[in-house]
Amino acid sequence: MNEITKYVESIYRFCIKRLSNRQDAEDLASEIIVHVLSGLKKYQIESLESWIWRIAHNRYARFIENRNKRSEAVQTNADIQDDYDFIDELIITDEYRQVFKYLHTLTSEYRNILVDYYIGGLPIKHIAKNYSLTETTVKWRLNTSRNKIKTRIGANKMDKIYKPVNWNTNTCNGNMNPNKYLQSQLARAICKAAYEKPLTVEEISLATGIPTLYIEDELPRLIHGEAISKEGSKYATNFIVLRQQDKKVMETKFALLVNGIADQFVSLFTTHEPDIAKLGFYSADFSMRRLGYIAIPAVLRQQISKIKEELNMHVGPYPPRKDGGYGWFIVEETEDEKTSPTDSGCNTMGKDRDFIYYYHIGKYFDGRLCNVSSQRWFSESGKVNEGILGEDELIALLETGLIAKDGSGYKINFACFSPTQFADFKKILSPTDAQHGKLLKTLITDIHKSFKSFVPKRLDSQINQWVACYVRNIIGLVIEELITRGVLETPDADMPLSYGMFSILGQQVDV
Repeated sequence: MNEITKYVESIYRFCIKRLSNRQDAEDLASEIIVHVLSGLKKYQIESLESWIWRIAHNRYARFIENRNKRSEAVQTNADIQDDYDFIDELIITDEYRQVFKYLHTLTSEYRNILVDYYIGGLPIKHIAKNYSLTETTVKWRLNTSRNKIKTRIGANKMDKIYKPVNWNTNTCNGNMNPNKYLQSQLARAICKAAYEKPLTVEEISLATGIPTLYIEDELPRLIHGEAISKEGSKYATNFIVLRQQDKKVMETKFALLVNGIADQFVSLFTTHEPDIAKLGFYSADFSMRRLGYIAIPAVLRQQISKIKEELNMHVGPYPPRKDGGYGWFIVEETEDEKTSPTDSGCNTMGKDRDFIYYYHIGKYFDGRLCNVSSQRWFSESGKVNEGILGEDELIALLETGLIAKDGSGYKINFACFSPTQFADFKKILSPTDAQHGKLLKTLITDIHKSFKSFVPKRLDSQINQWVACYVRNIIGLVIEELITRGVLETPDADMPLSYGMFSILGQQVDV
C-alpha cells in the first residue's frame, strides 16, 4: 500500500484536470486506486508507474463511455467485469482507434514523448528530464506529433492491406548469406518500400502499414548487412530487385535465341563426340547426353564473359561487406518464392589444388550436391578412397548419385578433368558461327538497356553484375529445350540431377 500512496495526489490531479466536477473526479480517482490495488494482488507488475497510468487512462475512458451510455441503457454485466484486456478494447472506439493507429507511424523520439504525456500523464518537466531534453524541445515535439497525426488521419494515408513479399534471395559470384538479412517479411517490406527512392522511418511506416517501432528495431540489422544504406535521415535499399513486371519484358528477348543455340549444340555434339572421347579424361565415355550438362554451361558462360568484356561491361571487384562477406545481393520477385526454373549458376567446392564444380539449373537445383568436398577421396582414375570417407559421407554420396558401386569398391560417377583437358573440352564444343555470337551480343546489350531503364540510378554500379547473372538464363532455357528434344538425358525424378558435377584436379580454373 505504501508504494501506491505517493501516486494518490497525482491520480487525483489527473482526474480533476479531465473532469470539471470535483465529485466525479474524486469518484474516478477512488475507482482507479481500487483497480490498482486489486490488480497488484493478481498480476506481477514489471513497471509500476507505467502500469498505474495505463489503468488511469483506461478507467477514465471507460468513465466517459459509461456516462454517455447512461441515458440510453442500463449497464450490462460486461460493462463492469474486472477484465483489463476488455477495458483496453472498450476505449478503442472509432475515434481512439484512428489516433492509436497513426501514433505508431511516429518515430520513437516523437512517439515516446506523446505516450508519456497523454497516456502516462507525465508533466513536461518530468519528460524533459527523462530524455535529457529542454522543456521547449518537448513542447515542440508534442506539437509536431499532434499535427502529424491530424494530417495523416485527414489524409487517410494508412489504409493498407498487407501482402507477403515473395522474393528469391541469392548471391552472385560472392560469399555471403542474403537470407540472413532478407528472410523475414518485415525486412522485405522495409526494403521494398525504400527501393524506388530513399524514405524516412515514418514514410516507410506509412507505405507499409508497419509501426515505426518495428522498423526502427530492424533497420540496424539491415544496415549492418548492407541491405539498406542510410542517407541523412532517410534509408534506401542497397540492392537491385528484379520485379516480375520487368522480367516479363526481358523474357521475350531470350525466345529468339533458344532454338538457334540448341540446334548448334546438337550439331556440335553429333560431330565431335568421338573427339571428346579421345581427350582421355575420366568419364569421357559417358556420351554427350550426360556431358552436355557440363558443355552447355561451360561454353555459354565463357562466351557471355567474353562479350561483356568487349562491351566494357566490367563487374569490378566484389565489394567487401561489413559482416565479413563479399559480393552483391541478387533478389528476384517471384510468385511463390521458388527459384526461377531457368536460373543458372556454378558452385565451387574444395580447397588447395582440388576442386569440384556444380553447374546447376534452378528447376533441378539440389543443395545436397553443394555439400561434397574435394579432399583427395578419389583419384584421377575414378577410384574412391573409402578410407578417407566416413560412413555417413559414403551414404550421402551414394544417395546423390555422385559415386556408384564398382565390384567390391566404389567409383566416382561424374567427370574428372585435368585443367588442360577441360580447356580442350570447351574449345572443341564452342560454336564458330559468327552469327551466333552476334545474336548473343545483341541479347546482352538489350538486357543491359532494360536494366538501365528500371533500376534506380543509385544502383547503376550493380547492373553489370546482374546482367552477367541474368543473361545466363539462356543456359537453362537451352538445356530444357534439349531435354525436351531427347538430346540430353532426362532427369530422374527420384534422384538429384548430378550431371552438371565435375572435378578439375591440379588447380582452380575459371569455369
